[in-house]
Amino acid sequence: MPMMTALRRLLASLGMVLFLAGFCFGQASPPIFPLSQVRPGLKGVGRTIFQGDKIDEFQVEILGVLKNALAPQRNLILARLSGGPLATTGVISGMSGSPVYIDGKLVGAVSRSFQLSKEPIAGITPIEDMLTVVPLSSSAATPAPANDAYRIAPGFGGASESGRLIPNNEAGAETPAATGTQDSSGFSSLLLPLRFGGFSDAAVDLFRPQLRRMGLEPMQGGVISGSEQDARPSPTDLQPGSMISLMLIRGDLDLNIDCTVTYRQGNNLYACGHQVLAEGPAAFPFAPSHVIVVVPSIASSFKLDAPGALAGVIQQDRFDAIYGRVGEKIQMLPVHLHLDSSLHRKDTYNFQMVDEPFLSPLLLNLAVTSALTVSEREIGTSTLSVKSQIRLASGQSVDLEDILSTDTGSSNIVGSVVAAPLSLLMSSGFPDLKVQDIEMNVVSLDEKRNATIEQIWSTKSEVRPGDHLVVSALLRLPTGETLTERIPVDIPTSVTDKMLSLVVGGGSSINAMEFRFSALGGLPRDSQQLVNALNRMRRNNRVYGLLMSPQRSFAMMGDQYPSPPPSLLQTFMADSAASSSVVFSGTSIVGDYETAPTPYAIHGQKTLLLKLAGPGM
Repeated sequence: MPMMTALRRLLASLGMVLFLAGFCFGQASPPIFPLSQVRPGLKGVGRTIFQGDKIDEFQVEILGVLKNALAPQRNLILARLSGGPLATTGVISGMSGSPVYIDGKLVGAVSRSFQLSKEPIAGITPIEDMLTVVPLSSSAATPAPANDAYRIAPGFGGASESGRLIPNNEAGAETPAATGTQDSSGFSSLLLPLRFGGFSDAAVDLFRPQLRRMGLEPMQGGVISGSEQDARPSPTDLQPGSMISLMLIRGDLDLNIDCTVTYRQGNNLYACGHQVLAEGPAAFPFAPSHVIVVVPSIASSFKLDAPGALAGVIQQDRFDAIYGRVGEKIQMLPVHLHLDSSLHRKDTYNFQMVDEPFLSPLLLNLAVTSALTVSEREIGTSTLSVKSQIRLASGQSVDLEDILSTDTGSSNIVGSVVAAPLSLLMSSGFPDLKVQDIEMNVVSLDEKRNATIEQIWSTKSEVRPGDHLVVSALLRLPTGETLTERIPVDIPTSVTDKMLSLVVGGGSSINAMEFRFSALGGLPRDSQQLVNALNRMRRNNRVYGLLMSPQRSFAMMGDQYPSPPPSLLQTFMADSAASSSVVFSGTSIVGDYETAPTPYAIHGQKTLLLKLAGPGM
C-alpha cells in the first residue's frame, strides 16, 4: 500500500508538470508547495480582496492535514487565518479560492470553514488537487438527462405528430437539487454568495430553501449588484486573489455567484477551491468584481460587490475547483417579459440568462416570479393570462398559452408555465434543438376567472361510424352566470363497439384521466416530435373531449393503434423482436377534440355515453 500511494503521487506530480508545461510554452511551471511537505506550525500568507480592487494579504498558520476529510483520497489542510477584518468577520463567504502561499510557493486555496465558528479556522484545498481539473476537448456543457416529468401520449393510427404531452404523475415535476453544505459540527464548503439585483424579497424567500440546498447563499444586492457593469477592474487585472462573479442573469435583473481566483497562467484560470454546482463541463460567463464592503455576520460574513464587464467563460465545474478561460465568449439566452399589470401599467423586463439545462428553467421561474410579486397581489383572487413563445434556432417556436386564476399566490406559478417546457427542450439532448430566445406576455386582473363544467349534452344520442356531431358544455362562472362551449366531434369510421364514452373536461382533468387509462406514453424520439407535442399540450383555458372505446389498443414507436384487428395482434405476438417494442392497453382512445381558447380557467369533467348504431341502420 505505501508503494502504491507513492506511485500514485509520482504519477499525479508528473501529470501536473506535463499539464502545466502545456499551458504556455516557454514559461516556467508555477512554484508549488507539495502537500507531502505541509506540517503543523508552518506560516504562510493568503491573498484576497477585502475592499475595492486591491488584493490584500492575510496571515495563515498551518494546523495540520486532515486525511480523506472530504472524500476518498481528498485531503484538506487545516489552518488558522488572521489579519485584515478576519478577527471580526471570521472566514468570509466569497473568499473561496483565495490562494495561500508558504515560502512563496502556492499550497492551495481557502475553501472550507466551520459554520458558526468563533475563530477564522479554514480548510485549504491542495493546489495539486485543483490542477487536476483539466479542460476537455469541448467546453460546451452537456445536456442534463431527459426530464421524465412528462411523457407523450401517442397519436392515432400512425399520426405521431398529433401526440400530446401529458404530466407523468409517477415522476416529480421538480428537478432534484444538488445537496449543499454540512451542518455546523463539521467542515462545509464556504457558502457561495448568490447576489441578487432587482429581485423582490418575496421571490428570493420563496426559492431560498432550494438555492441553499445547492450550496448557494442568497443575498440581496439592490442596485449594488450590476450597477457598475463597466466599472473596475478590467479583465487584464485578474490575478490570484482577485474577485470574480459568475454571471447567471444580466440586464434589468442581475444574479451572480462570487468567489476568488486561485491561480492564473496565460488565459487559464482556476478559482473557488470547490465546486459551484458540480456541473462538470460548464458554460458560465464570468466577470471581475469590485468589492464594496465586507459585512460581518454571526452566521456567515460576506462581501458586497459589483461585477464589471464580462471577461471569460468557466468551462469546468468540478469537486476540487472551477476552471475557465479568460477572453472566451459565450452567448447568453435573451428573455423579454411584458407585463400588463392590474395597476394599469405596462412594464417590460429585458435580461439575459445563462444557457444551461439545469439552471435556466429555475432562473426563468425565479425572475418571472420576482417581476410579478412587485406589482401583483399575493392575497386575494387574481387571474393571470399568459401567452409565451420559446423561439428556436431552427425557426420554429413553442407557443404557450394558459389562464391561471387562484385565491392566493397566482404570481408564484406563472413562471412554471414556460419553465417546464423550457426544461424539456433544453434537457432533451437532441443536437438540432437550440433555444434562441424567450418572449413572455402576462396580463393581470384582480378578479376570479374560473369556470366549472356543470353539464354536457350532444346533438345526437345515437351515432354511426363517420357521423359528425356537436357536444355542448355548460360552464358555471363565479358570478353565477353560465357560458356554453361547443366541441365538434367526428366518430371514426373504424369503431365497431356498441357504446362509446366521451369525457369532457378542462386540460388538467383530461390529462389526469388519460394518464390513468393509458400506459402508452413514452419519451420523444426526435426534436420535431417533442416540439409538436409541446405545442399540443393541453391548456387550462379550453374544453377538451376524449372519445374512448372499450377495445384493446397498442402503441409502437410513439404511435397509437386503437382497436387493432386480431390478425395484427397475432402477428406482433408471434415476432418476439416486434412485440418487445409494443405496449398494450385495455382501452382505446379513438378521438381527441378541443374548443377554441376561452378567457377562463376550466375545471371539472363530465362523461357522455353514445350508443353506436351499425352501418345502414
